[in-house]
Amino acid sequence: MKEMLLAALPWVLCGVAAAIICANLGQKKKDKSKKPDKRMAIGMALGLMLGPALTRVGLWENHGIGIAIGILWGMALASMFPEKGDDQDA
Repeated sequence: MKEMLLAALPWVLCGVAAAIICANLGQKKKDKSKKPDKRMAIGMALGLMLGPALTRVGLWENHGIGIAIGILWGMALASMFPEKGDDQDA
């Protein structure tokens, strides 16, 4: 039973993170300037550090899974928080 849960965990985490990213990017207003999203890049960088750290703790056996999940969750968490310069109706 433990092996089944550990095998399904990366798939579940990827699905939840992808849903968060899609939902938050879908709500974002389309502005006329096409500037790159710096939040996503910062989130990816922080996730790139967090993924191998969680792998080292022993959450996953494969370092590739740790790196991929870390980057994806970094992007998901970064897309949830608005940028400081964004004009949003709170």
